[in-house]
Amino acid sequence: VLVIKLADRLHNARTWGFVSPESARKQAQETLEIYAPLAHRLGISTMKVELEDISFAVLYPKVYEEIVSLVGQRNPLRNDYTEKVIEEISAELRANKVKSKIDGRPKQYYSIYQKMVLRGREFDDIYDLVGIRIMVSSVKDCYAALGAIHAKWSPLPGRFKDYIAMPKFNLYQSLHTTVIGPEGRAVEIQIRTLEMHQRAEFGVAAHWKYKAQAGKSDKEVE
Repeated sequence: VLVIKLADRLHNARTWGFVSPESARKQAQETLEIYAPLAHRLGISTMKVELEDISFAVLYPKVYEEIVSLVGQRNPLRNDYTEKVIEEISAELRANKVKSKIDGRPKQYYSIYQKMVLRGREFDDIYDLVGIRIMVSSVKDCYAALGAIHAKWSPLPGRFKDYIAMPKFNLYQSLHTTVIGPEGRAVEIQIRTLEMHQRAEFGVAAHWKYKAQAGKSDKEVE
């Protein structure tokens, strides 16, 4: 029932451009206070992110547009660096015989805004921090990938979290680490299995989605 309510709210949020500004702002505030946190508690990050970004655009349009513009200006250089990091990680994992699927984690607009306001950080400090996600076939490979990366690049003290051994309250599982990557820049890395990734993205619906795709897993992990 809760997932249906979230889906209904997300559908409504996508149509706020067709309602009065006052109604849209009221619903957006309610979404940030109730629905987005609910999606987070259920572990449905895809819904949480979209609900937050749509609400952010309605409540703070000028700030939203400014961040979108800044992201657009910086994307080409950031994407080039992200690709370089992915290539180096891929080569390292292949050398260690760990099959993986690797991608860059995009920064969400509302998340950038929160960090700028709540933590008092500059846009450059937040956006320049590249995020990488590594997906592997097994828990054993998660730790093997972590070992390979820490052997290649120095990890930052205090930035390692083992959410596989100790999952979050919403059953989220992943290894988190931050290393000093190419050019001396910090790189945030998440390592998880494909099943953990499905759960992180789709929460309570992940079990069925993962089962439906289980036969494709070998093809997804190169």
